[in-house]
Amino acid sequence: MNAAARRDEKAPLRGHTIDIPVRFAECDPYGVVWHGHYVLYLEHAREALTGKFGFTAARALEMGYRVPITRLEMTYRAPALPDRIVRVIARLRDPAVARFVIDYEIRNETGNLLATGLTEQVVVKSDGELLLTMPSGLRALCTSILAYQEGLDAEPAP
Repeated sequence: MNAAARRDEKAPLRGHTIDIPVRFAECDPYGVVWHGHYVLYLEHAREALTGKFGFTAARALEMGYRVPITRLEMTYRAPALPDRIVRVIARLRDPAVARFVIDYEIRNETGNLLATGLTEQVVVKSDGELLLTMPSGLRALCTSILAYQEGLDAEPAP
C-alpha cells in the first residue's frame, strides 16, 4: 500500500464542516475543478468557522485588527468534479501566539480525500504593528472555537 493510500485511511479531520456544490464554471479544460478554486473552498470554510462565533474580516477591522494570510499549503490528492458536492472541514489549532493556524480537508460526498490544506494568519494592529501575544478578545474567540471543536470530537452517546 502506498503512502497516499495510508493517509486516506485515517479518520477524517474533526472540525467545522460545510458542503459546497461544485459548479461547472469552476472546472478547467480537463473537466475537473481548477486547482486555484480549492483555496476559495478553504476560505469559505474558515469564514464559516470564525463567522459562527461572530468574527469576520469586517469585525476584525472594527476591533482594530487585520489578520492577513501569511502561509498557505495545499496538497492535492484527487480531482473534484462538476455537479458534485465537496465537504470542507476546518479546524483551528490552539494558538500559542497571536496567530491563527487552521487545518483543512476537502472530501467528496462519499468521503474520499481530495485535498488537505493549512492556512496561517497573523494578527496585526490597524497601524501595522505585528502582535506577538493574542489580544484578550481574540483569545476568548479562540477559546470558544476550541470548545466547540472539542464537542465535535466527543463520541456520540450510545
